[in-house]
Amino acid sequence: MLTMIVVTAVHLIRPMILRAIIDTAIPQKDVEMALKLAGFFIICLMFGAATLYVRVKIMARIGAEMIADIKRKLFAHIIGQGMRFFDQNQSGKLITRTESDTNQLKSLFTQSSAQLFASALLVSGTVIVLFREDFRVGVFAIISMVIVSLLMFFYLNYIRSLYTKVREKGSQLTGYLTEYIQGVPLIKVHGREADIMANMHTYNQDKASLECRAAFIEYALFSPTFRFCTEIGSIMILFAYCSTRVFEGTMTVGTLVMFIELMRQFFRPLESLVEILAQMQTALAAGVRLFDILDTEPAVRDNGEAAPELHLEKCIKFEDVSFAYDSEVVLKNASFSIPRGQQLAIVGASGSGKTTCINLLLRFYDPTSGRITVDGRDIASIKLFDWRRKIALVLQEIYLFPGTIMENLKAFHTNVDDESVIQAARELGAHDFIMKQPQGYQTVLAERGANLSYGERQLLSYTRAMVKNPDLLILDEATSSVDVITERELQTSMEKLMNGRTCIVIAHRLSTIRKADRILVFEKGLMMQEGDHEDLMQKQGIYRELVMIQTGSELPGEFPEIEGNGEIKGAVA
Repeated sequence: MLTMIVVTAVHLIRPMILRAIIDTAIPQKDVEMALKLAGFFIICLMFGAATLYVRVKIMARIGAEMIADIKRKLFAHIIGQGMRFFDQNQSGKLITRTESDTNQLKSLFTQSSAQLFASALLVSGTVIVLFREDFRVGVFAIISMVIVSLLMFFYLNYIRSLYTKVREKGSQLTGYLTEYIQGVPLIKVHGREADIMANMHTYNQDKASLECRAAFIEYALFSPTFRFCTEIGSIMILFAYCSTRVFEGTMTVGTLVMFIELMRQFFRPLESLVEILAQMQTALAAGVRLFDILDTEPAVRDNGEAAPELHLEKCIKFEDVSFAYDSEVVLKNASFSIPRGQQLAIVGASGSGKTTCINLLLRFYDPTSGRITVDGRDIASIKLFDWRRKIALVLQEIYLFPGTIMENLKAFHTNVDDESVIQAARELGAHDFIMKQPQGYQTVLAERGANLSYGERQLLSYTRAMVKNPDLLILDEATSSVDVITERELQTSMEKLMNGRTCIVIAHRLSTIRKADRILVFEKGLMMQEGDHEDLMQKQGIYRELVMIQTGSELPGEFPEIEGNGEIKGAVA
């Protein structure tokens, strides 16, 4: 604030120094006075520049800190959402909101807001000086400002909607780019590069068209009109009026020069205001989109009580649980229990409801009706953190975080020591291949573990789950095609991981299903059968048919009808 006042004062003093030089020093041929005034003029310029530097530096630091804080809060809000939120929002859109849109706000919190205030201060100060020197010139300045303000009002209203469309197109483009890059292998295999390039060209053209229209309005239409109204129109009219006064002897040449300079200073910040407000429109459009995210309440509310000592002592129960996704019922009146220490296999065709059960158990969604309890306590009454910290989830789609192997193995239990991690890796057969890596446990993984084979990544995910030492293990059994030796190793490791734990397995292999204590068979959202392998084989039903098909198929390890992409995230089967 102080720096802005100082800069404004310097701008207002300079025209007065020019008047003093022209009206006093030059007519009196007072060289000493002229040099002193010129020196004072230079000092004012230097002081103004130094003050401006301080202001910019302070605002840059404040802006950077504020944007960092907004990014932290936005990301925390996003990851606190339920899975329905991620079903409805593209990853590219969320990336744009978190990175690009927050950066757009930076100018609002740094230069734009400060410059807006500084420009308004300078305009106000200039008007006061003009009124003080000549009332009619002050009135002329106010009339000019009203005309320019009306012009700005219509311009900004139009340009705001245009920039909103530009940002939306940019967000869509980011989303498509993200999805296409993730699907590059599939695109190449099917020779779709040309089609994808054509699609991207269309998106780019749409965005470029909007940007060109905005640029035309701003630079080819508005800016020339604005300059005509200020520099050519207003200043020339003022010059004509003041020149007449000079010829009449009622105004000095120095005062004329001062008025012209003050009017330039009056219109210069107004022009700056236009540019600043145009930038602010972009920033505000980004802000509106950010608040759309921040105003989204999580579908799954974390209103439960803290339960730091929570342990699975007896059983987990589904009590008449139903779930509808976008009015489509995908799970109907499911009731079953999972006693502590039991291994439960869930089988069924894709879309049967088995993955929905896992999503509800993890509270990625809340049931439409019914409830899920642990030892008689509704899981909705337990803090999400306390409930989920007792669960380990192993998916088919293995996600390895950026960082080292050790950091990945500790990702869900950061307080564990290295020796415990190494011991878990030894038990599950991951230690040997880890030690063959260039830096052993400190080897930095490529994106999503691309420098490891599928089997090695799966072993790391098993080890990571064992390190967490969960009360409940949820495992989506892998169906990816691996060699016989790797498949045997993974099966052995999985059995060691499951040993002695309460487990729920979305099962695809008959060997896993046979060893389960109980099997649930789902079809079209209904639980159709329940029992162990021997019991179900004695009954006519879906399970027996699946086994009969499996034993006669050419893929002797899987049910041909059972699909499982393993993507619990957001997918509702």
